[in-house]
Amino acid sequence: MKSLLQALFLLFLPYLFSSSLFAEEPSVPSDREVVPLTFNNPDDPANSLEQTGCIAIRIDNIRNSEGFLGIALFKNEIGFPEESEKAFALASIATNESPGEVVIENIPYGTYAICVLHDENGNKKMDKTWLGKPKEGFGTSNNPKIRFGPPEFDESGFVLDRETITMVIDMKYL
Repeated sequence: MKSLLQALFLLFLPYLFSSSLFAEEPSVPSDREVVPLTFNNPDDPANSLEQTGCIAIRIDNIRNSEGFLGIALFKNEIGFPEESEKAFALASIATNESPGEVVIENIPYGTYAICVLHDENGNKKMDKTWLGKPKEGFGTSNNPKIRFGPPEFDESGFVLDRETITMVIDMKYL
């Protein structure tokens, strides 16, 4: 739990120190917003920008406009989906500023999975009941059926192998 709190703090760090989270990108339509990524291991040779693409993410069924959306991009199952400090890259956006699509750019081709947290109260953690049931919204790529526990990387994984792919993530509130 402590590592999740630390990771979420890092996830929202850009918001704390800037008046605007978003890069100005004139080539992106107004219903799309390019969000800056924070790479957890920027010196990794796998971060080469030789063949990169972008992922356009539409996040549906957001319960309200309070708080933040934290987005974690994972390259493998290690830490997925709850340990965002082990994610390949992180981004965040104020929910009340959420456009129709969020775009993350310069992602090396490969296999990934995305998880999204709707931190409604802005406390930089996923609030849970005493039984461990999430009180805040969450979603993952491919929208796998939620059973007992979080989805597996294989259920949420996808391949980025072209210039742009579009994902639709349905938020779930239990």
